Amino acid sequence: MRFIVCLMVAAVLYCIIPSEKKIGLWAAALFVILAFVNLLKTTKKLSIDPQAKIIIHKNHLLTREAVYRFDEFEQFYVLVGKYLLITMDSTAFFIFNKGGREIRVPMVVGLFGSRKVQNAINEVSDIMNIGEKQ
Repeated sequence: MRFIVCLMVAAVLYCIIPSEKKIGLWAAALFVILAFVNLLKTTKKLSIDPQAKIIIHKNHLLTREAVYRFDEFEQFYVLVGKYLLITMDSTAFFIFNKGGREIRVPMVVGLFGSRKVQNAINEVSDIMNIGEKQ
C-alpha cells in the first residue's frame, strides 16, 4: 500500500510542479526511491522452526538469510516511541548473542499501542518454550 501511495505522490509532484523548477523532479525521484524501499520491505521473512530450534531471518530481498539458534537467544527487547504521552509505535526485537556480539533482530511492529507487540512476544515465547527454559 505504501509503495502505491509513494508512487502516486511522486506522480503528483512531478505533474504539479512546473518543469522549469527542478525541485519537482527531485521530489518525485525521492518518493520513487521511498516507494522501492517500501517494496523491498515486503520481502522480509522471519521463520521459527521449533523442531530444529532455529530462527531464520531475512530483512529484504537484497540480503542473505541469517540463522540463529534458540540457545543464542538472550531476551526480547521492546522499543516504544511516544509523542505527547501517546504511544505512536512499538517494535519488538529478539536479542541474540552470536559469537560474543549482540544482534538485534526485529520481530514485529505495532502502531498506536503495544498490545500487538506483547501478544507476539507471548506467542513466540510459547513456540520457543522459553517458560520451560527458566
